[in-house]
Amino acid sequence: MSTYQKHRKVILPVLLFPILILLWEFYIKIGNVPNYLLPRPYDLFVSLISLFTKGHAMKHIWTTLKEIFVGTGIGMMIGLVFGYLMAKIRIVEKMIMPFIIIVQTAPKISLAPLFILWMGLGIESKAALVILVVSFPILINEVSAIRSIEEDAYHLMKVLKGNRWQVFWYIELPYSLEMLLSGIKLALTQAITGAVIGEMIGAKAGLGYLLTLGSETYDIKMILNAVILLSFIGLVLYLISERIEKKALYWKAVDQRVIG
Repeated sequence: MSTYQKHRKVILPVLLFPILILLWEFYIKIGNVPNYLLPRPYDLFVSLISLFTKGHAMKHIWTTLKEIFVGTGIGMMIGLVFGYLMAKIRIVEKMIMPFIIIVQTAPKISLAPLFILWMGLGIESKAALVILVVSFPILINEVSAIRSIEEDAYHLMKVLKGNRWQVFWYIELPYSLEMLLSGIKLALTQAITGAVIGEMIGAKAGLGYLLTLGSETYDIKMILNAVILLSFIGLVLYLISERIEKKALYWKAVDQRVIG
């Protein structure tokens, strides 16, 4: 495998980035776009550096990350537990699923003011919104994963006299791992959206707070900087989850090499 093929996921975006910057600069000059509507790339970069040196950017980044991590951790646990119960006990699914669908179909931006009213402007209300958006994909993937396990696997464990814990550890967990990790990747991207919505409705800090502050003060640079930082956080979290998925599912790559 050549160096390009091995690292093309990094090489291609790196090559594309300066082209996008040049197109951005070209569009501003040709269209005579005023600075208050779309700043030049250099001016935006300077304002981003200034945000870190003078604007307490790390405080806002850490606030948003804390909301994401706390909400995602709790949301994953809730999704896993209820997903497993729903997959194993049909009556639980029939009782809970209608309420889950009702909550999930409600626009999250309409629920954010309620959470803020009930829990205040602190991390609790934002984490609650993250829990809401994270738990659903985890729950659905857990139900699908458990129910996709073939009956023969359970029959084998029954023949081997495996107990409930052994069935879970050797059958249900490995079989469902791939779908669970896919659900976690999706949940992480939605967690950012949940945290930002909560911060935009009401917060004392966070990148969503910067978006609202930039909009209220007509500061396009602050808005764009917040968007850039949120996009970067989303990319990093996605790459980390993808890396974990590859490590956890290393046997798939081995199988492909053997078959190939």
